[in-house]
Amino acid sequence: MPSINLTQLLTNSQHSLADKVAQKDCFNNITKVAGADVSFSVDNEAVAAAVVLETEGLDILDKKTLNIELFFPYMPGFLGVREADAVVSVVNTLEHDFDILMVNGHGIMHPNAFGLASHVGVLLDVPTMGVAKRLTGGSYIMEATQREHAQEEVQLIKHNNRVVGAFFRGIYVSVGHKMCLDTVLDVVRQTSIYKTPEPLRQAHMLATETFINQLRNVEDLKY
Repeated sequence: MPSINLTQLLTNSQHSLADKVAQKDCFNNITKVAGADVSFSVDNEAVAAAVVLETEGLDILDKKTLNIELFFPYMPGFLGVREADAVVSVVNTLEHDFDILMVNGHGIMHPNAFGLASHVGVLLDVPTMGVAKRLTGGSYIMEATQREHAQEEVQLIKHNNRVVGAFFRGIYVSVGHKMCLDTVLDVVRQTSIYKTPEPLRQAHMLATETFINQLRNVEDLKY
């Protein structure tokens, strides 16, 4: 009986699901942006967090956390397999609606054109965009990291002569689902105070703070 190559099965699945991604704006206006992140895990235990912010003023309208057990190990290129369900679960607890969702991970700027942001977008059937600090892989890495960048310069990143994302303000951004890249860049401009856009920065801080506090509580119970 032939052995099953897990990596190949996952790759084939990502290629198939990538065909479902829409790279066009599927909304009218953007007044509320959500951000979602998953904290660093210990023994596969993690905290997923989601926030909703108004685009005007960046006031927080809603924030939620959820304790999560991650059942799939980390494998480069397959963060969506590991974290997509966690992100979907915490987003589904939000009480406010939102127009787009910002995810800490790549969208189509991914070796198989289906990173975490695309995975979440297809599962939830909502507009998503990916924001990441580094590239996962692909032949475009050298091209994308060997240039000096002015603060407001947008460097488009291509793979096989097709634009898959951009390097902008020190971060990598890409379409997740139901958005176009021009809109992704506009949202980054509109929602950024610091390097990381505010919806994602707030979600990251919330997930990390909650996780650290829970670890401290566990340690306190030991004494």
